[in-house]
Amino acid sequence: MIRMQVSAHLNLCTSTETAQTENSMPRQNGFENKKVVIVGGSSGIGLAVAEEAASQGAEVVIVSSNAARVQGAVKSVGGKAQGRAVDVSDEKAIESCFTNVGAFDHLVFTAGDSLQLEVLAETDLKQARHAFELRYWSALATVKYGSSQIRNGGSIVLTTGVAGRRPQSGWVIAASVCGTIEALTRAWPLSWHRSGLTLCPLESSARTCGRT
Repeated sequence: MIRMQVSAHLNLCTSTETAQTENSMPRQNGFENKKVVIVGGSSGIGLAVAEEAASQGAEVVIVSSNAARVQGAVKSVGGKAQGRAVDVSDEKAIESCFTNVGAFDHLVFTAGDSLQLEVLAETDLKQARHAFELRYWSALATVKYGSSQIRNGGSIVLTTGVAGRRPQSGWVIAASVCGTIEALTRAWPLSWHRSGLTLCPLESSARTCGRT
């Protein structure tokens, strides 16, 4: 089910941009001969993205902090899958990763850990800052350094969650983190002066994002 939802979302992002910028050109189906980079692709939604993209003929690059999980994910996906163990909380490491990956077509960010679900009075703010470091600052660095490598007609998909729009009691941090990603997808395109690239949010539950 997750694979089908992710595939539909990626295709929607791609087809929307294609219709806007390349209306006279026929669009290829699926991801045949496309290169897809998934940051956080060793588990959860990220792994589902990798499996679905590979099943449609894409060359998949799985990026995650845990080398053992990266190796396991590459073996699970098979085909043309590649893996890179990268500390996604390190800006320089992310920059170096995309320099080494080179040109590609689609970027998906699903990295994350378990979000804090506590009332604010009982929240450990140091731990809360870590959630922002991983789920927002790492995503921002991924967009910053990955976007310049994406070919025309490509897309960037960032995972967010229902907490940003429909928070419940104790979801202060979770809702705040999800809200920053939604804001990023609205604000960044206004300062990006290159056509042929789409930035989309993919909403998920708090429990389905891939681990780093």
